[in-house]
Parts: sequence; C-alpha cells; structure tokens
Amino acid sequence: MRESKSYRHRLFLYYFSIFLLFTVAVLAFQYHREKKIRIDALDNRLNDMTQLVDNYVRAASLPETGDFLLIDSILNLIPIPDLRITVIAVDGKVLYDSSVEDWTVMDNHLGRPEVTMSLNAPYGTIIRKSDSTGKSYYYLSRYYSDYYIRLAEEYNINIRGFLKLETSFLTFIIVIFVAVWALLLLVTGRISKSITMLRDFAARVRRGEGNDPTVVFPKNEIGETGKEIVRIYNNLARNTAELELQKEKLFRHLDVLNEGVAFFSADRKLTLSNSHFMEFLNAVTGDEPLRPEGFLDHPLFEGIRSFIEGNQRDAGKRPDTPSTELRIEKSGRYFGVRCILFNDDSFEILLTDITRTEHSKTMRQQMTSNIAHELKTPISSVRGYLETLMVNDDLSEEKKRYFLEKAMAQSTRLTDLITDIVTLNKLDETGGSFTFEKVDLAEVLKDVHDILLTAINKRNISVEVDIPAGTVITANRSLIVSVFQNLMENAVSYGGENITITVRNIESDPGYRSISFADNGIGIPPEHQPRIFERFYRIDDGRSRKSGGTGLGLSIVKNAVLLHRGEISVRTRPGGGTEFIITLPE
Repeated sequence: MRESKSYRHRLFLYYFSIFLLFTVAVLAFQYHREKKIRIDALDNRLNDMTQLVDNYVRAASLPETGDFLLIDSILNLIPIPDLRITVIAVDGKVLYDSSVEDWTVMDNHLGRPEVTMSLNAPYGTIIRKSDSTGKSYYYLSRYYSDYYIRLAEEYNINIRGFLKLETSFLTFIIVIFVAVWALLLLVTGRISKSITMLRDFAARVRRGEGNDPTVVFPKNEIGETGKEIVRIYNNLARNTAELELQKEKLFRHLDVLNEGVAFFSADRKLTLSNSHFMEFLNAVTGDEPLRPEGFLDHPLFEGIRSFIEGNQRDAGKRPDTPSTELRIEKSGRYFGVRCILFNDDSFEILLTDITRTEHSKTMRQQMTSNIAHELKTPISSVRGYLETLMVNDDLSEEKKRYFLEKAMAQSTRLTDLITDIVTLNKLDETGGSFTFEKVDLAEVLKDVHDILLTAINKRNISVEVDIPAGTVITANRSLIVSVFQNLMENAVSYGGENITITVRNIESDPGYRSISFADNGIGIPPEHQPRIFERFYRIDDGRSRKSGGTGLGLSIVKNAVLLHRGEISVRTRPGGGTEFIITLPE
C-alpha cells in the first residue's frame, strides 16, 4: 500500500509537472503578446503625435523662422497629459523642448539611444531616465530628414499599468489550474492502482514466483490489459516446458551456418530445417526429387537409416547422444552426412558440402607429387654439375665456369619454383590477409616493363601500353604486379622474337575494369587453352624447362585474379598470337 501511494505521488507529480510547464509557457507567451500589443498601441499613438507636430512645424515654417517656441500652442490640443516634445537638429542640437525652459544649454542629443535608433528605423523607442529633467520617460523619436521629433511620456504608475498584463486572464488560468490539479488527483489514483498491480505481477514473474490468483485487477482499460497479460503468461508458462527440449537441440547447432540442418521427430516427421538442407539433399539425390520425410529410404542413406533403427530398438543400451557419419560423392561434389540421435528418439541430420575440402585434399596430393617431380630435376642437375667438378680436377677453367653457370641457372630455377609455390600457398590459405588499396594500373605496367626491360630488348620486343594514367582499381599492389609480370614473362619467353605486346582498356560493365593483354607471337593452340591455368601444366615441357619456367606462373595469375573477385580468360588473337582478357572490380 505504501509503494502504491509512492507510485501514485510520482505519477501525479509527473502529470502535474507537465501541466505546470504548459501553464507557465502559456502565461509567458500571453504576457509577452499582451505587452507587445500594448507597446505597439502606445508606439502608434506617440508616432501619430510626432506626425501632428511635424505637420505644425512645416505649416508654420519653423525651420526657417527658428521660432520653435510656437509649438507650445499645440500642447493643449494633444490629449496626452505630461507629454514632452523635443525637436532636435540633424547635428544633435536641441531646437525645442517643452519640459525645459532654456533648451539652448542642453547637451547634444545625437547620441541619445532613441535618436540613434530612429536614424535607421521608422522610429526608435526606449524607457530611461532623462539627463535633463531627472525623470523617467517612455521616449519615441522619429527622423524627418531636416530634424528629429522626439515625444516622451512620463513613465509613471499610469504608463506602467498600461504596459502590464490584464489580471483577468491570469485569474482564469489559476482557476483552470486548480481544476486540473483536482482532476489529476482523481485520475492518477485510479491509474496508479492498476499500474502498481501490473508492476507487482512483473516482479513476481521475474523472481520466478509466477502469478498470484488472489490478485483481482480493477475494472478499467488498464485492468483489462493486466488480465489479458496474465492469461498470455499462463499460456506461455504451459508451453515453455514443451519448447525447452526443442530449444536445446536447436541451440546445440545454432553456430553451424554453412551446413544443411534438419530436425525430425521419432516417427521421421520434419519439425525444423534450414534452406541449405533441401538444397544439399537435392544435390545428393540428383534427378530424383525427394520429400524430407522420405529421404532415408534412398539407397544413398542406407547407413543412416540402419543407425537410427538399430539405436531406437536398443534405447536402454545406447550412449547419451549417439551419432554417425558417412561421405557421399555425386556428380563431382562431395557431401558429409551426420546423424545425431536424441533421448526422445528424435534425430538431427547435418548435410555438409565438403567438395572444396576434398578437392583441396586431392589438389594438395597432386601438388605434393608435382612439387617432388619438379624439384627433382633442378636438384639432380645441380648435383650432377657439382659431382662433375669434384671428380674432374683437370678440367679447364672454361669448363669449370661452364658447369658452375649451369648449376647457378638450375639453383635460380629452384629458387623461382619455391617462390611460386609459396605464393600459391598464400593465395590458397591466407587470401583474406592481403591488404587492398587504390592501385594505378598505368604505374604497375610501367614497373613491370622496367623489371623485364633487359629480356624485352634482348628479344627485340615492342611493348605498347594504352592505359591512361589514373586508371585506378582497388587491389593488392604486389599481387597485381605479379599478374602482369607473369603474363609479360610468358609473352617474352614463349612468344618469340620481334613481336609486339599490347595492353589496353576494353569495354566493361559498370564498376569493373577490363584489360586486354595480347601479343602477336606464335600463340597457344586452342586445345591447350582450357588447361593453361592448371599448376605445372606445360604446352611443350622441353621448351618450358629450357626457358626456366616453373609451370606455376599462369596458375598464380588465375588465383590472384579470383582473389580480387575478378575473371580471366584466354583466346587466340585474330591474326595470330594470344590474348588474355582480365576483368577486375574498380
């Protein structure tokens, strides 16, 4: 009860504060509005009086005669008591003042605030104490080209009352305020009771105590809402126990995002699956569409079906969570199938596409075999040359140098081979670790040309690059250099002498750069083109070894382009030669 009262007080203070702020805002707005209206009315009245004085001054030709004392004659015609009239020359000299007997001794008035303001505005107004009379005035000054006319009304109790807000509106606001205050007391009392009961219900639920059936909500909108919330809670409480087991199974494999996952009841009815499950299931069964409930009858899943049936029969003897796995190959794709059996004889099936893993394993096996084969040749050659030098002491210096040069060439080839193998491994295993930046293709091609300049000049090869400066892509610079260096090395090594290499932009889709890298050399036979990007594939094994190639250059090119989410293709150039088309994202 004490907490209920406390909440009621807070609720009352909340609404009371809102209404109080609203009331203060309305009063402030009304006060400034009324004050502005009254000040505007006063300004209009005084402004009209300045016009009357100006008309008299001009009609009486006072600027010419200088007899401004005649203005005293119109004071009785103006229905404003204690009105002060001042005429000020444009240089600030006082020409007339109705409240000062000898205005000739008055200070220069050009610096008076109201006079200064009237120079750049229709008129200037201010409330201040007069330096001449010592009284407080409401001043209004207006500039009439040849002089200023300033009217001042004594700022006494009458003018203050004129500028104050009427009290009738304030009284009305106070009455409304009191009425709303009483209404808030009544409303917050009824609302706080229902809300407090809802709060207590939520606290009991949070503590795990559940609903108190003795609590009866009031018959109002919030009370009805509370009753409905209690009914919903009771329904959820009954369903929670039934959902706990399913939730537990789901959470066990929630982190398996790249697998096809499906849960089945003990009678093989599908209860939950993800999108990958049907995709992988259809890929495994091929042209035979299956419903999830019947997939265990397919011959490929015979091992899974036997496992489930055997463990369901031996429920008392099986381990807590028995499971089994098998591997299926279909049309060049490999899938791992795993089955987990739960305590209630329901089970989970996981389908995993392990094609990439299997291909990587096969590729690694082939790579290992190819590496062993490729390393064997230069190592044997180096060993043979060195053994020749060791067992033949009578060799001439020319012969010794010849064998040393041959050994050096083979060791260089061995170094290049190891470097290419390391590069390919980095692309395969840590491709995501390469940093990307803005790369200017024109600068890359210039660097590649400078690196291979000696070999290019030796074979009398012409290189034509039609890539404008500023042709930028987002890429890893070292890999892009490797792509074009390998392509140019291939053209220089195998294209022949006196050929021309051309590199140019070609039309591409928005967001991509397409580059043509072509030469007019001997070309690549069409039957070899589909395989030239394979590791250690050589068109002419003898010629490749003679030129010092590792057989991995184009494989590095292909993998580097794919890492950049690009594409590369090869074709026979019209007129002879080879053309590579490389497409990379900008």
